[in-house]
Amino acid sequence: MEIKNLTLIFSHLEKEHLGKDVFQVPYYLGKGLNTEVTIVYQKTKTNNLFGKKYMGVKLFPLKNIFHLKKVQNISFFISSLFYVILNAKNIDLLMSFHFRSKSAILCAIYKIVNPKGKFYLKIDGGNDILKVIKRPSYIKNILYEKLLSQSDFISLETLKAYKLWKDNLNIPEKIFYVENGFDEEALKKTSINVRSFNEKENVFITVGRLGTVEKNTQMFLNAIEKLPNLKNWKFYFIGSIENDFKKEIKLFYNKNPVLKDKVIFTGPILEKITLWEYYNKAKVFVLTSKCEGYPMVFSEAYRFNNYIISTNVGGAKETINRNNNFGRIIDQNNHDELSFILEQIINDNDYFINFPNKDHSDNSWQKNLSILIKFIESN
Repeated sequence: MEIKNLTLIFSHLEKEHLGKDVFQVPYYLGKGLNTEVTIVYQKTKTNNLFGKKYMGVKLFPLKNIFHLKKVQNISFFISSLFYVILNAKNIDLLMSFHFRSKSAILCAIYKIVNPKGKFYLKIDGGNDILKVIKRPSYIKNILYEKLLSQSDFISLETLKAYKLWKDNLNIPEKIFYVENGFDEEALKKTSINVRSFNEKENVFITVGRLGTVEKNTQMFLNAIEKLPNLKNWKFYFIGSIENDFKKEIKLFYNKNPVLKDKVIFTGPILEKITLWEYYNKAKVFVLTSKCEGYPMVFSEAYRFNNYIISTNVGGAKETINRNNNFGRIIDQNNHDELSFILEQIINDNDYFINFPNKDHSDNSWQKNLSILIKFIESN
């Protein structure tokens, strides 16, 4: 099938999304399919400085029909439906994120206006599919069944979710396993020389929305607090900080004043080159999340040769296994176990002696999307 236009409808596009799957998937799909790409998004005060294009992708901001803050998302959704109605015949491949009612309605409207058009649904997570489709809601069940039947391509980020969907839904030909990849093209445009493990510094990092319930950052702080001596190691916490968690950070420093120069909160780092330099110098990446789909941080930590310590969330085992088991899976909320591993690393100079020296560019978006691209072209 020849695809002349790929359009993604996404409610809230911000600068940080340009380095994530929200932008990367349609961008690399467009390159692979040799097609024009458009991202339609909600215009806000924080993204109103976007240009008309970014890396060749058209950025199309939609003005909300309503201007009340409480109904902004609903307003954008209605606006996006009108956009699809007016433009569907010129869209060969329409893309949406997440298995939800809005995606189902968007898909249904698109198919009515453009029956020959193709619909691609990218799933973030997906482990709860059986609960979702069995919800005691007649209307939602109809919408979900419609979405599954009308979607032409559905991709899952983790092997667990992929197997769950393949085994329990009668649409195996539509379902694809697409891990979140790394932006190799962007890396080549930088001056970064990816360090070998022996060239790295004694640094631990974590990256994410610090202090949220999902990220469980407190577990990491609790583990550090139990360490008798950090020696010449440093810990960098990178990301935005929840207001409530700022109190916990202040309490941590009050109890451990000697760690102020060892445990460092950088705040959010939106420039990819700057963020990647932290991965590049770090030996260890730590994730203490309670739940994840396949976080982009795994792709980045893997690319820059980090030893990965993570709770058993989506993508953790796949990433560590790809790296010849160079990493550790830890239990949820077990800061004692994490502290024990951190102490081993700090005190044992031979802890990383069996580091697998290999090329870590094998998780690119081009590679991960290649099967899906071939299938789209053949259909």
